[in-house]
Amino acid sequence: MAENADQLNNFRTWVQEQQPILNSLNTDEFLLRFLRVTNFNLNHAKEWLIYFWKHRTENPQWFFNRDLLKNPIMLEISELAYCIQLPKETKDNHLIFIMRIGQYDTTKYTFNDVTKYAFAVTDILNKQPSAQINGYIIILDFSNIKFQHVNQFTPDYTRRYVNCWEKMYPVKLHQVHFYNYPSLFDPILHLFRMFLNTKLNDKIYLHSKALEKSLHQYIDPDLLPQEYGGQLGSIEGNLNKTFIQYTREDNNYMIQFDQYGVDLDRVSNILKALKKENNN
Repeated sequence: MAENADQLNNFRTWVQEQQPILNSLNTDEFLLRFLRVTNFNLNHAKEWLIYFWKHRTENPQWFFNRDLLKNPIMLEISELAYCIQLPKETKDNHLIFIMRIGQYDTTKYTFNDVTKYAFAVTDILNKQPSAQINGYIIILDFSNIKFQHVNQFTPDYTRRYVNCWEKMYPVKLHQVHFYNYPSLFDPILHLFRMFLNTKLNDKIYLHSKALEKSLHQYIDPDLLPQEYGGQLGSIEGNLNKTFIQYTREDNNYMIQFDQYGVDLDRVSNILKALKKENNN
């Protein structure tokens, strides 16, 4: 424990020394998540922290103006149950997060709108020690998806999207389930796989509409909403109401992230120095 405390203090000192190139939150709670996911390897934690802020700085369309209490678009999307963390963990203590890719009207909302909401709530969920220590199972639900949704996944946006989800958040992903997966998404899945690392590629499972119950081979139905053959009731009922209340309580915590980031012109110098240390 003393060694971990020393690593945390060393991490904080290093973060402070990188200003103004790296401007980061440096509370115990925040820094610990990067140490936990890297098994307290300080150099790897430093690198992950830089990418956390680098990807956000590169993608302001997803990481600013996300107030869950005041932004009318965020308020509307929250009512759609576009994404939600389920209340129960698996027997291995993994959390379950569902994102319903087709659950929005493309004439009212853009891909940027729903992605901004998803990252806002994920910033809040990532605060949980259980998320940092035990990790997630992800369900990407393609029910109701149409060509208009798929058409918003340009190659550049797909690369940015994958990089943010995979390389930014310090959590372990154990499984990623594509539920009600349609063939019209095949070109985008090909892009996804190109940008994902091999380990995460191997954790992807496809469930077509004809094989809806195949999801139960991996996740107990007692843990799932009724839309997935589960016992928890509808995702659009009390499950989402409770989730909305939970995330709004930490709205100010999420908003504070807006003030942090990196100097994109100079941050590569810090990354090069870290990679050199890791190779020695």
